[in-house]
Amino acid sequence: MIKIIFENDKEVFLEPSELNKSLLEISLDAGIPHIHACGGNARCSTCRILIQDGDEHLLPRNEMETTLALKKGFPENVRLACQTKTSGDVVLRRLVIDEADKALASTFSDLISGIEKPVAILFSDIRGFTGFSESHLPYDVIHILNRYFYRMGDKVLKYGGIIDKYIGDGLMAIFGLEDPDPLRANLNAIRSALEMRAELESLNTYLQNHLGSEFEIGIGINYGTAILGKLGHPLNMSFTAIGDTVNSASRIETTTKKADAKILISQKVYESVKDRIQKGRSFETKLKGKTGNYRVHEVLGTKNNCEGSVWQETGYRIWDKIDPTEVGAWLRMVFHAASIFSADGEWLGLEGSIRFPTIMNDENNRGVAKQIEEIIHLKEEMEEEGRKNVPSFADMVALSGALALQKAGGPQVHILPGRQDSNYPAGRMLMPVDSPDVKDSLNYFSMMGFSARDTVLLLGVHTLGWHSKGSFTETPNIFNNHYFRDLLLDGGARMLASDRALLGSEETKRMVMEYALNESLFFKDFQGLYQRLVEQKRLEES
Repeated sequence: MIKIIFENDKEVFLEPSELNKSLLEISLDAGIPHIHACGGNARCSTCRILIQDGDEHLLPRNEMETTLALKKGFPENVRLACQTKTSGDVVLRRLVIDEADKALASTFSDLISGIEKPVAILFSDIRGFTGFSESHLPYDVIHILNRYFYRMGDKVLKYGGIIDKYIGDGLMAIFGLEDPDPLRANLNAIRSALEMRAELESLNTYLQNHLGSEFEIGIGINYGTAILGKLGHPLNMSFTAIGDTVNSASRIETTTKKADAKILISQKVYESVKDRIQKGRSFETKLKGKTGNYRVHEVLGTKNNCEGSVWQETGYRIWDKIDPTEVGAWLRMVFHAASIFSADGEWLGLEGSIRFPTIMNDENNRGVAKQIEEIIHLKEEMEEEGRKNVPSFADMVALSGALALQKAGGPQVHILPGRQDSNYPAGRMLMPVDSPDVKDSLNYFSMMGFSARDTVLLLGVHTLGWHSKGSFTETPNIFNNHYFRDLLLDGGARMLASDRALLGSEETKRMVMEYALNESLFFKDFQGLYQRLVEQKRLEES
């Protein structure tokens, strides 16, 4: 006999011949009120179960279960009972128990259901902020807080962290969500903290000049397993991390004031990075709400050998060069750099672009000359420092556009190095004519191997930036789908003739409507388009 324990319900014993049934069918046959809103067709997640023991006896997920599990972000031990079969003993628990659970489950879409993962948690807080807020006008308080959070948040994003939440005048950030290496996660959190401190000095100059005040902040960092998921009302959920690791990071930050320290890290963080940082004092302290003493360490800086790869360091330097009010120009530079053709009309791709005087001297590039010069100077600077394997110009251009996209709130595009700067003897820059006929844009981009949908996406970059008569949208520094929304709302009154031309074809107009209604789809498709724009020619040749 095979035993299936439905925890908190009952035990069920089966003959091996009965194992052709799904766990949902077995549950229902045993009289367990197992909710299955879609009728057991893997179109909802209300029958989901948590496997406590015996997972080695379960058959692998089929295609339907895999699709839903990926969409919902289920960990391996959460299965759909309607699709899961077993060949042996198993212990499980229903996760949707009553009608309230059912109603909640039906509102979830594309959510992480709760996973455990080791991460680095950073907490920062402004000391004495209550006094500042009481002695200044509400407008000044909000204005300064937004200025502060932008500068601090920029340092978090620079090192691959995510801003989890703002808590009054405090900030919580998570590092290591995508990179499981604890050394890199902790070093990224520490480098972010150190640059937050440096950025505060600049902000304090502004504060002192305008409001006669200064801020002081404390930063605490801890590393360990946290529970990650989305919490809150279904209409206003937010991704967060919870657990003892998070609580301890917050308590360590609180300790900075008592210890008169700027940055404190836990013992676990220190064990990971001790050979890569400049340490100050170490001491044992009690953490509020915790029993026993905890050892914490003061961080004064990092050692030279903690620098990442040259490619990673290139990204950090480019990030600092990108002014958030010029993100459109940085992306335009990439598109212009990719618009180089040989004398006989062959598209050369990004690798054939940057060495040509064409890109610097062409009239169309006056608006991106600053960005081109920044890239040239950065490459020269890194070579003068004697760094090995300095990326090519083409690599730097591709990376800079991806970072500008991220800095503007767009999708994250992972760019790898490897492009070679071509010494092709001749090239010319071709840009699409600002034509009221959409066929002209379609024909131009088709020379680069791009489809009608690609053309719509390529023009969609105009959601950022400016042209000779003003900005394309009212949010020229934020990557969103307002370009497409505005095209439909007012026919693109602020835009160029080539933008408005997208409404002149039923095919391209339909795509404009798709992206106007679904910003997530635009982000996803643009992410793939950008990747192909900076990779396509290289992949074709390989």
